[in-house]
Amino acid sequence: MPDECRIHVNGKEATVPAGTSVSDLLVSLGYPAKIVLVELNKEVLPRREWSVRRLQPEDRVEVLRVVAGG
Repeated sequence: MPDECRIHVNGKEATVPAGTSVSDLLVSLGYPAKIVLVELNKEVLPRREWSVRRLQPEDRVEVLRVVAGG
C-alpha cells in the first residue's frame, strides 16, 4: 500500500498520507468543521461520515464555507 495519496482539494492537486480521513484533511487545512460543507466527488458528504471516510487516490474534495445572510 502506498504511503501517500494524490487528491484534488478545491481544484488544486494535493498529497495526503494514505488513510487520511476527511476530518483529518479539514484539520490539516485549518478549516473549522462547524462552518464548512464538504463535497466529495461531486456529492455532499454528510458530516457524520467525515471521520470514517478515507480519501482515495484522485478523489476530488471541495470545501465550502457556510455563511449566514441573505
